[in-house]
Amino acid sequence: MEGIQTEYNDCIGKYRRNNIGVKNIITRIIDKNTYMPEQTVPEQVISEQTASEQITPEQEMPEQAQPSAKSHQWLLIFAAVVVLAVAVGAAAAYLVSHAGHRGYHDYTVQKQQYYVEYSDEYPYWDVLTVEYPVLEGTDEEPIEQLEQINAQLYDVAMDRVNYWHLNPNAEVKQLQEEYSIFSSDVECNVTYHSQYLMSVSYKEIYAPINPVWYVYITQRAMTVDLLTGESYALKDILRLDEEFVELWADKFNEKLGEEMVASEDENIFVDWFNCADKELEPFYEFVPFYYITKEGNFVIGVSLDPKVAGISNSDPSNSTFYTELTAEEIAPYRRESMFWDRYDKSESTGEILRCKDKHDNIWLGDQASVWDYWEEE
Repeated sequence: MEGIQTEYNDCIGKYRRNNIGVKNIITRIIDKNTYMPEQTVPEQVISEQTASEQITPEQEMPEQAQPSAKSHQWLLIFAAVVVLAVAVGAAAAYLVSHAGHRGYHDYTVQKQQYYVEYSDEYPYWDVLTVEYPVLEGTDEEPIEQLEQINAQLYDVAMDRVNYWHLNPNAEVKQLQEEYSIFSSDVECNVTYHSQYLMSVSYKEIYAPINPVWYVYITQRAMTVDLLTGESYALKDILRLDEEFVELWADKFNEKLGEEMVASEDENIFVDWFNCADKELEPFYEFVPFYYITKEGNFVIGVSLDPKVAGISNSDPSNSTFYTELTAEEIAPYRRESMFWDRYDKSESTGEILRCKDKHDNIWLGDQASVWDYWEEE
């Protein structure tokens, strides 16, 4: 979409015109387990007992009760061992079967669109064009975790729509009283697909306030394990420390052709990548993301999605920062994760199908008049 393709340069241009630090730009927009030891009788007390006082084994329990109790005890021990063996065996079988799984080779991904244009359910207009991928296996290779994976793919696509429109919290409900329209346009791209992994990027333009031409631009992504249904977050696969951010900032500046992230600002991005900026937390959600390209490179970034307190009437706002790094460049920062075993053994497979009858968003699509408005401004 034209707007998404140009917003990044527009955002960077704002940095250049103001010639102030990155953060200043953002801030402006503003069961317990207990062990009980056995109680033992002191030897002195035992030695003082007379022979007549001591209980013989025959007196202790009836003759037939002794072997019965012992048999019962051994039966319990045997049952516990059997249960433990079965559990260990099942876990081992699961790990072996998935570790040695050849993966899925003949699946397809059909893009679909959640489409709404002026529904009657709300006291304001809503226009939604949210594209999302749907994974489909075959009869020969049914995907075990299919429903789990597809639920994740859909939920990520609908993230901001849920926040601002479908499942609002108390603050958003209050803001909705001022809505004249809520509009969102999401494009998804399956950037990498192998027998083990699928990586998807989502780019979104949305308008949560009145008037509609105050728009926000964001990105997010997910990479899912086709065998387990697990989604690997950025923090699961890489160390997001100062050394990594220094590399990331160098590549970011290199892409832009100048030093947009100064060395003194790198600690800010360390906090953003680790969702640890307490100063901006009331205003923004920090969304570190990555996706894999078809070449096997990694596009890594962080989006600052505004909360109600971070919304303002301003020109199109893009608080997304990203750049591309190779697998070799990020190798020193790898964490221990099954992801890397999957990645290192991956080969491209699967088929991606375009969305059928894809609708253009009348408010935020390529030809929408909102872009003409901002050009005139």
